[in-house]
Amino acid sequence: NMSSDEPGSAINLLGNGTKILSIFGFCDVRNFTDTTECLQEEVMLFVNRIAHILHSIVVQCDGAANKNIGDAFLLTWKLNPKTIGSCEEHGFAGDKALYSLLKTMV
Repeated sequence: NMSSDEPGSAINLLGNGTKILSIFGFCDVRNFTDTTECLQEEVMLFVNRIAHILHSIVVQCDGAANKNIGDAFLLTWKLNPKTIGSCEEHGFAGDKALYSLLKTMV
């Protein structure tokens, strides 16, 4: 959404955008502060292992891990607006999102 490709050009905030429909999930590691105190230098291995498990489950359920900050993860499932309201072809995005969040808690 750049107004020009020239160096020093600014983002055009008044340009046309695209509306998307998504399901957002937020995952936070419980007792993370206490865990980091116990693990100390091993904490990165712990966080990376949780991230790997979480990302794998979310991708299997047609979602994407959008962002993570320390012990918190933002997860998204993009919806197709053409199939909203159609019980036969909505892709079960809500069910997949819920299933992946439940699966990560087990």
